[in-house]
Amino acid sequence: MERYIIPSVFQAIQLCQFIAKSKTGLTATQIEETLHLPRTSVFRLLRTLSSERVIEKRGTRYFYGSRVYEISAANSRARHLQRLIAPSLASLLASSDCSAIICVPGDYCAFVIDVLDARPSRISSIRPGSKLPLFNSAPGHIMLTYHNRYTRLKDSEKIAFFDKNLATKYRTEVCTRGFAMSYYTRRNATLLSVPVFAKEGEFVAMLAVELEGKEFDYKTLQSWGEKLKSIARIPLTFSLADEEESV
Repeated sequence: MERYIIPSVFQAIQLCQFIAKSKTGLTATQIEETLHLPRTSVFRLLRTLSSERVIEKRGTRYFYGSRVYEISAANSRARHLQRLIAPSLASLLASSDCSAIICVPGDYCAFVIDVLDARPSRISSIRPGSKLPLFNSAPGHIMLTYHNRYTRLKDSEKIAFFDKNLATKYRTEVCTRGFAMSYYTRRNATLLSVPVFAKEGEFVAMLAVELEGKEFDYKTLQSWGEKLKSIARIPLTFSLADEEESV
């Protein structure tokens, strides 16, 4: 495919910002009107950004592309966490039939950066790049409990459709159990998650395990919670300053 040179980096950034704010995507005509640009300039912008997967076309509308999330997931901290945690998660899964998931805090979501499947016959439908919702996923409940953006009520009040009562309910459950859990009817799977902290005490990630079926047995859930917590403690041995020096 022929590569196009972006006529203006600023216009490209503006285009991405407008698309990010739109829940239903934007048509080429809407982009022309919003950016006040001629059709030929918009065409070159769309072709360039589409070819790099920064945006993607679905029907007649343009949405954020997967490349944006890949770039977000490729930061040094996420890579460092993967290197620290993945080997221990792989060992944990060796004698099981489930999947392990590593997430980092995203924009109103838990962003999945890695998924480890124990068996080829049991592959999670959650893949790297997936965005797990705050209120409908175990990693999301962990974010509601430990992320400053959601624990400070004044900030939370500014978030549209933020249910403070429901957030408080999930926080209470997480603090009582020591882990978060959620059930996905479509996948018939239980997701259990725990937080990951750096040495300085900063909340940096979430570990989760996806168990087949609807798991009710508290002892089983507690056992998995303790196993994940033991792995989640590994990052406590490194400092964010040490991490920056090693990159």
